[in-house]
Amino acid sequence: MSSSRQLAAIMFTDIEGYTSLMNRDEEEGIELRIKHRKAFESTTEAYHGTVVQYFGDGTLSIFKSTVEAIDCAIELQKVYLDLDIPVRIGIHVGDIVLSNDDIIGDAVNVASRIESGAIPGSILISDKVHDQVRNHRHIQTVFLDAFELKNVDGTTPIFAISNEFIKVPTVEEVRSKMKLAKGDISHSKSSRKIKVLSVLLVLLVLAFAAYFFATKEPSNKLSIAVLPFSNLSLEENSDLFRDGITEDILTNLSRLHDLHVISKTSVMKYKDSKKTIPEIAEELGVTFILEGSIRMQGNQIRVTAQLIDAKNDEFIWAEDYDKTLTDIFLIQSQLSEEIVEALQLSLTDEQQAEMKIIPTKNIEAYQLFLKGKQEADKRTKESIEKSIDYYNQALTLDPNYAEAFAEIANSTFLMSYYANADPEETSKKAKEFLEKAEKINDRIARIYTVKGLLFNHEKNYPEAEKAFEKAIFLSPNDITARHQYATYFYYTEQFERQLEQTKIAYSLDPLSFATASSYFNALVTNGLFEEAEKMIEHISETYDESDPFIINRLYMRLYMSKPDYKKAIKPLRELVAKDQNYLRFLGYSYGKIGDTAGAYRVIDSIRQLPFGRMTNHRIAVVFAGMDVKDSVFYYLDSARNKSNFFDHHSLYYFDSIKKDPRYNGLLKQHELLE
Repeated sequence: MSSSRQLAAIMFTDIEGYTSLMNRDEEEGIELRIKHRKAFESTTEAYHGTVVQYFGDGTLSIFKSTVEAIDCAIELQKVYLDLDIPVRIGIHVGDIVLSNDDIIGDAVNVASRIESGAIPGSILISDKVHDQVRNHRHIQTVFLDAFELKNVDGTTPIFAISNEFIKVPTVEEVRSKMKLAKGDISHSKSSRKIKVLSVLLVLLVLAFAAYFFATKEPSNKLSIAVLPFSNLSLEENSDLFRDGITEDILTNLSRLHDLHVISKTSVMKYKDSKKTIPEIAEELGVTFILEGSIRMQGNQIRVTAQLIDAKNDEFIWAEDYDKTLTDIFLIQSQLSEEIVEALQLSLTDEQQAEMKIIPTKNIEAYQLFLKGKQEADKRTKESIEKSIDYYNQALTLDPNYAEAFAEIANSTFLMSYYANADPEETSKKAKEFLEKAEKINDRIARIYTVKGLLFNHEKNYPEAEKAFEKAIFLSPNDITARHQYATYFYYTEQFERQLEQTKIAYSLDPLSFATASSYFNALVTNGLFEEAEKMIEHISETYDESDPFIINRLYMRLYMSKPDYKKAIKPLRELVAKDQNYLRFLGYSYGKIGDTAGAYRVIDSIRQLPFGRMTNHRIAVVFAGMDVKDSVFYYLDSARNKSNFFDHHSLYYFDSIKKDPRYNGLLKQHELLE
């Protein structure tokens, strides 16, 4: 029997509810399957696919082209919509071994796992499929989340096709479906015999699951904000513990894939706020609010907490916890478990175990850890140095404090940004701390967020991707992980996926100026200028941190990217009044709208600045705006301009000279071309 190895797009489909239909009306079930297969065969053939196998109500087919596989899937769903057949589709791409009547390979199992998470009318695809089709504008996608697939190493980011008529499942629907998924899909003859022996047991399990989920009301995506607890104490450091309790509960809840948890940055805006619960919930876009208070007296602490249905402004439960200060983690764990129970969320065994983990039994070490985080958040040279000192003190008291190792790793590397420390040295030290943290507890998302940051800096993008995927799997609501993952996609020029992550980050942290600005920048990068313009209007009206200089810089980026150079001139004038580094962009914009007098005035202004390394480069930019190529080459000549910055692919204002025959000579002058 001949066989061949090949790279293929693998498509799985099945009819949801087919087994129940066959039990209820066998004749109708057979007729439905005939219609399904007839449509499947003709459509698959039209898109150059090969039907490898039918199994019951399911199909397995392969395609040489990933784009054709998705086009076929979209057409199939349209046909099945007309025929009223509830079909689920999953697609993956990878190496397979194909023989006369069989197909094997890990990619087959991944595709079947992805299909198991789909709902009728939907098409789910892996990140590898998405990477191959993301530049095909007729294929629209939505990022769902990174999922852990049974018997598949690591996590797999999954996207849903979102073209017209195609249904898009929620994250909780996908996760729920995967929990009910059958065992491994095997396509060898021997394994099919084993499957026949177990089919009755599988049907019984599925029947019970179907009954259980049919009697349970489906829920929408749940969301919660944990407001800063009120401090009813006069004790020293009580504010520190108050903020620590709030953040630790957030960290616990952020691990839950079925819960949308608003980040610390946004909830801290409501510290001592007089706004009502419904007002806060509406601003944050959440369905539930947790609020409470702490009272400390000596070594005793009382924590009062209330979970509130924000829509009705009604208490779901309220509880008092009276403990000694050393039991503070027990309080946080119990609180988190109460919330999970009240919201009827399901936890894996690992998640349940994680909620019970005590990071440190040394309350003094915990206090030093909180002080370290407080200082690190200030982001100055002095505060970063202080944070490292506090973390070191905490680790002296508790050498097994994994969270402290993760945070000191982060602060150590931040010294390269805020204190001009050697990046290679700080990266090396940070990795040593992360290795210690991982040996103690490898289920801390912060470890992998910092790892990803380090790998991003080193341009080791494959390792950065792995780190961010693990961080998000461990804590899907971790705002820092989402931010850094978006940065990774920007560096690797996967701009659509950058936008997906910034959008998720914005939904988790809606009151953060930095998060909103990152989302805006991603909109601009993706050419979504209308949405970007609405976003910047919202930013300038909403955020206290909306410094006019930063807002003008955002407007400049929008209008120069669009491009609308006439509109760019106003914010650029405002920027130049504060920082003359923006003169070149102002001159470039004058040149693009045909105002040569304005452009030459800018050149005169640049010449009056203290002469520096970039002076001739800046003049060249202005001449590029006027499209005076001779002058551009003159000022970029290596004799006058020691910067080779002109050759960077993102500097669009030098695009016009790159087609000129003289450009290769310029590259040789700057030793960029042999």
